[in-house]
Amino acid sequence: MKSETTKEINVSTWLIENLLKEYTLKYKLISQNHFEFTIDKSHLPIASELLMNDSNLNASLLTITATDNRESIDQFEIHALFSLRKVNYIITLKAYLDKSNPTYPAITSKVPCANWAEREIHDLFGIVPSGIDLDPLVLHRDWHPGKDFPLRKDFLKDKQLPISDHELEFKFPHAEGLHQIAVGPIHAGIIEPGHLRFCALGEEIHKFDVQLFYTHKGLEKMAEGKTIPECLTLAENICGMCSYSHSTAFCLAIESLADISIPPRAAFIRTICLELERLSSHMADLMAICSAGGFSFASVHAARLREVLMRGIHKLTGHRFFRGFNTIGGLQKNVSDEYFRELLLKLNLFKTDFDNLVKLILNTDSLLDRLELTGSLSKETALSLGLVGPSARGSGIDRDVRRDHPYLLYKEYKPNISVNDIGDALARTKIRISEVYESLKLIKNLIEDLPQGGILVKTKSYLPYSPSLGIVESPKGESVHWVMLDKEDKIFRYHIRSASYMNWRGVAKATMGKNIVPDGPLVNKSFNLCYACSDR
Repeated sequence: MKSETTKEINVSTWLIENLLKEYTLKYKLISQNHFEFTIDKSHLPIASELLMNDSNLNASLLTITATDNRESIDQFEIHALFSLRKVNYIITLKAYLDKSNPTYPAITSKVPCANWAEREIHDLFGIVPSGIDLDPLVLHRDWHPGKDFPLRKDFLKDKQLPISDHELEFKFPHAEGLHQIAVGPIHAGIIEPGHLRFCALGEEIHKFDVQLFYTHKGLEKMAEGKTIPECLTLAENICGMCSYSHSTAFCLAIESLADISIPPRAAFIRTICLELERLSSHMADLMAICSAGGFSFASVHAARLREVLMRGIHKLTGHRFFRGFNTIGGLQKNVSDEYFRELLLKLNLFKTDFDNLVKLILNTDSLLDRLELTGSLSKETALSLGLVGPSARGSGIDRDVRRDHPYLLYKEYKPNISVNDIGDALARTKIRISEVYESLKLIKNLIEDLPQGGILVKTKSYLPYSPSLGIVESPKGESVHWVMLDKEDKIFRYHIRSASYMNWRGVAKATMGKNIVPDGPLVNKSFNLCYACSDR
């Protein structure tokens, strides 16, 4: 085994090196705490299993992506990324695939939560993870499977494809007394398309599934060849609910690639904005939960409080969704201390109103009756599905990127992580309530300690064709941005894995069981996931 770095390897890395020693061809340090192990493609499943099953590492799968390197090295590459939380390391398993027959044994056989990622790679690259069912995931209905692969370099961005007459079928049982109930893909309101299908026996939900990706935007393809600022604009428009988290994750990836340290004041302000976004998102979640639970008074109260936050965010940054505020190396504009003092006063008033809302939610028997034991999801099931964020913590999974892989000011201002092992809709509601209080405390401490100084540093040169990673704990959970630049500092490959993408299977699993059809919307809103950042 050959090392490509001269940096000293610590005990944690030594453990990983020995764990994977039998399968590793070479390894290198990509950035601080991020190692890449190149292995033979046949060893991907067993190496992934070793990482996931070692209790000393507390590993989870972050994402799987691919690159089309046929022009340079005549091969495709597959990249499987794992978070090792106990030792604060990121591990990438990389393997080369022959361009004429890009296949490898599926990681899903050992790591079930890899299923969507591997099916997506098959859809978009034509790479075959053998040994699993490769039903189309991202490209369906109007796509000709097996003919065109959008993320291959020779696929033209403006290529028009004919619409096929392929019928979308849910794999549901057919028997006497079973009825299928279709919801969507077009919904009331302004949410994006998603086809929810119930199979009911009387009122009991016998089976449930969801089909997403109706408005596949092709952001990863659009990013190719764009400059870094142009791609940042794409990143902050992935979705509205987690706009700042996405733009921050992209900035962190690029800044890591150039070893850029942003000014302290910019780091403080970024962290404050991330917590403000968490507050706003959680209020939207509580609003949706109360509405689905038939408690419209509390829902309207939550909506009013969210609007207070949104107006404060707009006054602070110039945009209700933080757009145009982040930039590589810091922030596009400074914010005066006066604005932060005013924000702190508003948040003190907000907390008083939020206390009243919490009393409403947790002391209204009719709502509690709807939430308790509804949409239950065990810790074991949540782990197997790879759930992240409040959805995972509501099922007893003690994970949060802010603590496990700290970034910005979370290294010094460590949040208390709330975990609830009950796993029902009420648990997910309580997690959000706890996180609102924690965010308020964090913002207060950050504002009180906010330093003076600049908010932007000049960018440095970037290393071409080297992968870089930005991970942020968005309001929905960990969001992963994987970036590779070419020799002209333009985007060669950009991969986005949102938190909602990981959690939709949790919605499907939690909806089945002892729930009845009227519970379906409430289970859905207790996760309250984004369509937009999944359908990127």
